[in-house]
Amino acid sequence: MICNKSSFQSSLVYHFLAAILLATFCSSQAAAQYGETAPIAESLKPGYDAISSEQCKEWLSLLAGEKFAGRGTGQPGYTKAAHWVSGKLAEFGVEPMGNGGSYFQMLPMTRKIPVPADCKIEGPGGLEISGEDDLGFSRYSEQAQVGGKIALVTMAGDNPQFAGGVSLRDKVVILLTDDDSDFRKQIPIIRQQPAAVIMVAEKPESQSQLVRGGRTRTPGTWSSISPDAANRLMDSLGVERSWLEGPTEDGGNVTDIDAEVRVTVRLREEQVVVPNVIGWLEGSDPEVNDEYIVLGAHLDHLGTRGDELFNGADDNASGSTAILNVAKAMSENPVKPRRSVMFMWFAAEEIGLVGSRYYTDNPTQPLEKCICMFNCDMVGRNEETQEETAAENEGSIHLVGSRKGDENLHNIIMDANRSIGFRFEYDQEGVFGRSDQANFYRAGIPVAFLFGGFHPDYHRTGDDIEKINYKKVASAARLFYLSIYKAAEFGEFARVPQQ
Repeated sequence: MICNKSSFQSSLVYHFLAAILLATFCSSQAAAQYGETAPIAESLKPGYDAISSEQCKEWLSLLAGEKFAGRGTGQPGYTKAAHWVSGKLAEFGVEPMGNGGSYFQMLPMTRKIPVPADCKIEGPGGLEISGEDDLGFSRYSEQAQVGGKIALVTMAGDNPQFAGGVSLRDKVVILLTDDDSDFRKQIPIIRQQPAAVIMVAEKPESQSQLVRGGRTRTPGTWSSISPDAANRLMDSLGVERSWLEGPTEDGGNVTDIDAEVRVTVRLREEQVVVPNVIGWLEGSDPEVNDEYIVLGAHLDHLGTRGDELFNGADDNASGSTAILNVAKAMSENPVKPRRSVMFMWFAAEEIGLVGSRYYTDNPTQPLEKCICMFNCDMVGRNEETQEETAAENEGSIHLVGSRKGDENLHNIIMDANRSIGFRFEYDQEGVFGRSDQANFYRAGIPVAFLFGGFHPDYHRTGDDIEKINYKKVASAARLFYLSIYKAAEFGEFARVPQQ
């Protein structure tokens, strides 16, 4: 086909612009991917190559699947998952290091169960709301009865926060959110330490609560009430029922009401035990193999809550899968780390880092012999925020806490990463206290925490296996596989001041 001069010029402009767009796209995509990598030592290659995305997918799909029902601490799904992990350790030849020659370190806990017939909310004008059709309870304070002035609170938008000067301490909060399943909208309220929180729900349901030593850590009692009961409560407070229609603007908005409400909860208690899962790979050097490195991840998630199932594929089937891959890789690799490795799957992280705190308070091996601790929590998704898409974070991951202790530990991870190519980010140090490495750091042990970052499915039912980046899980496993060998060789990290 013959082109005239005009169409030829147009074609040149088109191809020039297309070339610019393609170059821009490729540049942004390259920034999103992993960096260039260096070869690994031949002595570590058999184990390194045993870690694969396909194996990660197989195991993670089981852990976050129907069989284990979200792995809620104290629920049957968690117990099944713990037994499955211990079975894999036995298959690999990893030695048990729990209680009584088992893989399990048993955590004594108390289950608190509300008795709906004896629970009630009382308000002005003789109002009394009771019964399981109108009331549900999910968290409990130490006091059977709490009360205080009323604060009407709405939470809406992606990251709602309160204005300066707002105080909900010791108040009874009546809460509406634009998404009841988004736990992040409750965090700013929890920090304010109200006496009680009352949420409106179509079908109020009570949940048992597991606590360590019989004492709760939750500030305040959290309850839910039916829409009909909420209308009666609004009437008693002199508030227009239209307030219950939902938030009208983003942010955390508070209206104080000059009235008081009392919440009464009666509980029965039963004693239960839940396990940390602990395995031990003995180091190759008899002179130092009494020293050890901990590689940990929490095995639990939210489990079932009412009719909802929280599978927790990223949080934290991903971390649990990653360290299981490392256990298999090290057991198969002919050359073992010089110092020993303890693999730990913690229980009850989601209810307050209970499993890791129990281990550091009751170690099955001397804690002074633990030279460092690596933690994997949520390593299966690309971070996704208002500012960044998931695609932009394909090759990125957060390295948290590695510089809080001995700088040599951080440098070892940097060296190991030359063979992985992660782009490390350091803007999530605020989550340091929200995962299990924090308890080891408190005990004076240098730590490092791999964290993929937050995404819209955090603590929601949408955290499923279909959204997992299996290459990232495998890469996290490979990074800590190499890091452990290097740390086991280095050995003498400086202790951190005990917290």
